[in-house]
Amino acid sequence: MNKKAETLEIITQHKADHISSEQAVSELLDLFAVSDWIIYDWDKPETRPTKYGKYFVRRKDGKVHWETWNGSGWAYNGKVITHWQEIKPPCL
Repeated sequence: MNKKAETLEIITQHKADHISSEQAVSELLDLFAVSDWIIYDWDKPETRPTKYGKYFVRRKDGKVHWETWNGSGWAYNGKVITHWQEIKPPCL
């Protein structure tokens, strides 16, 4: 199924009340590989990534780069990271 057909299917499912607005938005964002920046604060565990991996991060100085979350903290630059996001691969 192509993206146009998948988009129409999601919208149709939402209009027919088979899926919620939140689920429709989530599915559309996933379809187009969009992810949001998440504010990071070490003192708030709910702002931390939940799994080990590479994430795109923003630092206090405005620079962005890849950083590894090792499951309990950032591998480097932990005190200067303000935001992170998981980059999703393109839909093929």
